[in-house]
Amino acid sequence: QYYENRLKMLDSLRSAGVEPYPHKFDIAISIADYVAKYNSLGAGEHLLTVTESLAGRVMSKRVSSSKLFFYDLYGDGVKVQVMAGASYSEVAETEFYKCHSVVKRGDIVGIIGYPGRSSRGELSIFARNLILLSPCLHMLPNQRTGRCTAVAGKTTRAKADADCWVPGIGRNTEAYVLKDQETRYRQRYLDLMVNHQVRHIFRTRSRVISFIRRFLDERNFLEVETPMMNLIPGGASAKPFVTHHNELNMDLYMRIAPELHLKQLVVGGLDRVYEIGKQFRNEGFDLTHSPEFTGCEFYMAFMQTTMT
Repeated sequence: QYYENRLKMLDSLRSAGVEPYPHKFDIAISIADYVAKYNSLGAGEHLLTVTESLAGRVMSKRVSSSKLFFYDLYGDGVKVQVMAGASYSEVAETEFYKCHSVVKRGDIVGIIGYPGRSSRGELSIFARNLILLSPCLHMLPNQRTGRCTAVAGKTTRAKADADCWVPGIGRNTEAYVLKDQETRYRQRYLDLMVNHQVRHIFRTRSRVISFIRRFLDERNFLEVETPMMNLIPGGASAKPFVTHHNELNMDLYMRIAPELHLKQLVVGGLDRVYEIGKQFRNEGFDLTHSPEFTGCEFYMAFMQTTMT
């Protein structure tokens, strides 16, 4: 029903000459930079002569009255409050409620307004204009969605971890909005939308790979790429995945390790080589053992001591 209602809303906007998915919106500043830039403002302070434009996803909407709306706008895991009031909006007062009534949780919107803090001290952008950039057609999970909802006085971290454990430490699954692990892993985009802590996993992985690459580059290792598909599987004792090359009419094996090709490069005279890339092993798997994983192998000729 929600999906059908949203489709009808899109049709009504188009009938009124409004494109619900505009192709362009000029962003003056990211939400993270906005928060850093105006964090020093005092409670109730407004910069009426300053105009900023932000874009992000609406994760919360609160209606104070037909002339005042509040939104929590998120971008790259950072939140800023949007205050939209008819008194300072560029939208005609007769159209103000209609403009904001179509905005739902999950929508991506553009905000043009001035910075300030609310009387309660929350950093906000006071919207003179709100542009719907990408409506979300499906309802986002709410705080009560998932399997690991707390049982008053009885829920422990151990119980939550037993139900929704993911590899690593420091993951507060009890704070997740979307807790069902099957849904989280199959719909990663939804997991990232509503569980903002998860993006730290992606950032950490990227930084680890960057550190390894920088560590080896600084020691004059040469990064190379070796074939993903091979006539003969080798480099490790594991069962390979098999694929078929239509043009050559032959079976090929997805690599289980880059070892043999890297050693051939060393034989050819490249004394220090490494590769960071995917490897595939057609074996059993669990949360810590994936049939498709990223590996790093490096080789160095004439090395007799521990590298520092």
